[in-house]
Amino acid sequence: MHFFLDPDFAPNTALLTASESRHAHTVLRLSPEEHILVGDGRGALYTCRILGEQKGALLLEILEQRLEAEALPKLSIAMGITKQAARFEWFAEKACELGISGIIPMLSTHCERKHFNDKRLQKILLSASKQSRRAHLPTLHPLMDMDEVLRLEADAKYIAHCHSERNRIPLARVLLQSKAAHQLILIGPEGDFSVKELEKARAAACTEISLGDLRLRTETAGVYAAALASAFAKMDETKQS
Repeated sequence: MHFFLDPDFAPNTALLTASESRHAHTVLRLSPEEHILVGDGRGALYTCRILGEQKGALLLEILEQRLEAEALPKLSIAMGITKQAARFEWFAEKACELGISGIIPMLSTHCERKHFNDKRLQKILLSASKQSRRAHLPTLHPLMDMDEVLRLEADAKYIAHCHSERNRIPLARVLLQSKAAHQLILIGPEGDFSVKELEKARAAACTEISLGDLRLRTETAGVYAAALASAFAKMDETKQS
């Protein structure tokens, strides 16, 4: 079945949003009586039959409803916004496809850019969630400075940096040993975190981590962390099954 993601979908009216309806009708050329799968981005999935059109929207009949639990452990990544907005957007899109639960645009000392287009990024996340058939949309947090990020609740907090090798633990080892249900990883912008920011992270009980021997671009580091966390989560699922 074709998958549609509609955060405004209400089962009592069973109308697919206008943009998704246009895609179904114009691009996919779906007809009445065909079955589709609709998600609301909050875990609810509806198997539906197309009944017809009503004021530019598809009217559906709900045949089955189920609730999909959010996968654990949950991972949020706070990343310094990049000089080029497209690089942060690329990170957000790929991290979403990999199952990340939270994306936090972060301001830090070496950020050359001080703002980002949250509405555009939300559209990118919606499209990426639809592409990957996610039942849960990732949370896009507002732009925060590092102090605000460090105050966020998480069972385990990690900071990736390129300063001294001393005390840095490979992320793979950390994820293998961690039992935290919600993990938060901080990744700096081009130019990395400042020494003062690193001291703040240590004071906030952040574990210092390494992302390998190669020096990665900011957005690559974010995708690498998301991919590694996704891989370890799948390993845990396999062991439990």
